[in-house]
Amino acid sequence: MKKKIGLLSVIAMFSMTGYSLFYSNAEAREQKPKAPTTSTYSFEKEKKKAESDVPKADPDSWELTLVGPKNKIEEEINEDQLTTLSDASHQVDNRIASDYEAFSKAASDAGFPLVIISAYRSVAAQKEVFDTNVYGLMNQGMSQEEATAKTKETITEPGFSEHHTGLALDVVDQDWYNNYGNQVLDATYGDQPGAKWIAENAPKYGFIVRYLEDREDITGITYEPWHIRYVGKKNAEYIAKHDLTLEEYLKLLSSN
Repeated sequence: MKKKIGLLSVIAMFSMTGYSLFYSNAEAREQKPKAPTTSTYSFEKEKKKAESDVPKADPDSWELTLVGPKNKIEEEINEDQLTTLSDASHQVDNRIASDYEAFSKAASDAGFPLVIISAYRSVAAQKEVFDTNVYGLMNQGMSQEEATAKTKETITEPGFSEHHTGLALDVVDQDWYNNYGNQVLDATYGDQPGAKWIAENAPKYGFIVRYLEDREDITGITYEPWHIRYVGKKNAEYIAKHDLTLEEYLKLLSSN
């Protein structure tokens, strides 16, 4: 996410199929990069290749909601619109639950059973973690301004996390979860067979790997092979086919 991090002051623990999942791991990994990464990717070139078959999609539709470092969530999802997944620990927007469960089953059938690290997180929950970290740094002698700036380096500000939408999940395969080193959410996961399966197959079920490698100058978030986002099947397949970010896809839709 924004950059490599240390430990958060507060760790909330979730359980799934006998495993302890650390809320702070998913929370703190959403980080802005120190500096934009130079990329040879060209949206204009990709746009020319993509224009002929762009879907007739509404850029303002619910599944294409844009939330990120430069886009604060406009309206938080209602609690009655959330549903708990079969792991009994994590919630998502009820409109995407069946597609996620189908994706999860396909992953298990392929030999890559998924472990959810994080799904829906409320703005209030994020604020609690953010504020706790600020107060902890202030107790170490920092001013409030210094502590807030330092906290922003490792924790997404409340209201700017895609997890607030109920459309995003952080997932890894069980083999990686059982054997990871210091960080379960690490960019090296992208080299693993499970991560490659996720990237290749998620679009069939309406999900994309949201934060691609070398696109942090566009998304504001560093490479996250574990972070999947629901955008709908037609949108997801098109985005994956043309190697686009959500930002680029929305720009393409708006230009047509």
